[in-house]
Amino acid sequence: MFEFSKKGPMADTQLSYASTIGSGSTIKGDFTHRGNVLLSGHLIGDMHQEEDSAGSDEGYTAVIGKTGFIEGNIYSSHAIIIGRIEGSVYAKGRVEIYPGAIVNGDVTYSQINVHPDAKVNGNLKCLLSDSLAHLAGEQGDSSLNNVLPIKKADGY
Repeated sequence: MFEFSKKGPMADTQLSYASTIGSGSTIKGDFTHRGNVLLSGHLIGDMHQEEDSAGSDEGYTAVIGKTGFIEGNIYSSHAIIIGRIEGSVYAKGRVEIYPGAIVNGDVTYSQINVHPDAKVNGNLKCLLSDSLAHLAGEQGDSSLNNVLPIKKADGY
C-alpha cells in the first residue's frame, strides 16, 4: 500500500476511495470521511475520520494528492501526504510523506516514512503507548513526553 517508484508516488492510485475531492475544488469547513479519502483540491478546515462507521477498526487513509492543499488539521488512522498541508497531522497508524510534499505543522504517528525532498516544518511525535505506560508506572508522572531515558549498557 505504501510503495514508492521512480515515476513518483503511486499511493493515490493504489487505494480505493469512498470520497474524492477533485482538483480545482474548494471546500470551506470541516470534512468528515468514512472510508479512504483523496484530496486533490483545496480544503479550508479540518479533516476527520468517522470513528463509528463499519470498517473504521482497520483504519482509513486520508491522502493529500499532488495537487491537494489543506489549511487545517488531519485526524485519521493513516495519512499519505503528497501535496501540501498548513496544519498538523494526527494519525494513530502510519504516516507517509512523499518527495515534494510540504507539511507546516506537527505530525503525530505510530509509524512514519519521510521520503527525501519532503519538507516537514514542525515537531514529530511518535505514539509510544506501551513505553509511556511503563514509564508512567515507574515514575508516577502521566504527563511524560515521548523521550525515553538512555540507560548505560552492562559492562560499561
